[in-house]
Amino acid sequence: MNRNGMVVEVEKLPKCDFCASTAQYDTRTRTGPWAWTCKVCYDKHGVGRLGTGHGQKLVLQEGLN
Repeated sequence: MNRNGMVVEVEKLPKCDFCASTAQYDTRTRTGPWAWTCKVCYDKHGVGRLGTGHGQKLVLQEGLN
């Protein structure tokens, strides 16, 4: 699944690079580097935009636990 580069399917959700919660985004941060972030850390550290070059929302692949 890839809706204009805004969503990507993953087998397993990683941990947030900032707080170790379950990540929901793979995003460029305001300081430049990319990170896996939960929603709270995305709002705090992310660029606030999804799409190619900005970030993607992570979703579990269908049929996988």
